[in-house]
Amino acid sequence: ICRGVMLRRFAIIATLGLASALRPTPTHLASALSQPALSRRALLPALAAAATVRPSPALAADALEQHTTGSYQVTFGAPAGWPVSEQELQGSRYLYIATDPAEPDSANVVLTFQPLAADYTSLGSFGTQQLVGNSLMPQCADRSGGGCTLEGYGIEGKMLGTDTLKGAYTYDYTIQQTGKAPRHLRTLFAVQTEEGRGRRLVTLTAQCYESKYAELKPMFQK
Repeated sequence: ICRGVMLRRFAIIATLGLASALRPTPTHLASALSQPALSRRALLPALAAAATVRPSPALAADALEQHTTGSYQVTFGAPAGWPVSEQELQGSRYLYIATDPAEPDSANVVLTFQPLAADYTSLGSFGTQQLVGNSLMPQCADRSGGGCTLEGYGIEGKMLGTDTLKGAYTYDYTIQQTGKAPRHLRTLFAVQTEEGRGRRLVTLTAQCYESKYAELKPMFQK
């Protein structure tokens, strides 16, 4: 599988955190991941079509509940009281979603697992951290060389920061669409290996309305 195709595929996985804010049914989620790979220009603006509430007592900064993923051997945290749903998707992919029960559209945490070819032994197999980060941004470049803007395309993304954590790529960014509440996202990509061979791509995305980010930031950064 060429790396360009794989890069586009994991852009699909990463943006599920934003796409799930639309509260799709499991059938819609499965369909989204089983479609042929799309160009980033076509894919990301479509997924970014996502639509503030007062903090609830359950969202205290230290109220992070740990969840295990069985055979995937990954533990992830989500705010206490957020229900977690699981779904096995086509192509041996697996998805976990934790949503804010008070307002499911406003915030969620999404963890996904996707099989990798054996020669994908690190994130460097997908390209540089900057290249991977670019795939998370709406792609609207035209012949004039311009990118996505609210004025020109009705959607705009901004990369606020990048980092590495034990070989994982992490990103802090926002996406805004005309007429919708701006969203703040944090995404982590990691590769699981076995005996030196690539096994799975792990993607963790936490996202919420920008207006709720100050409240949720302590947990999203953990």
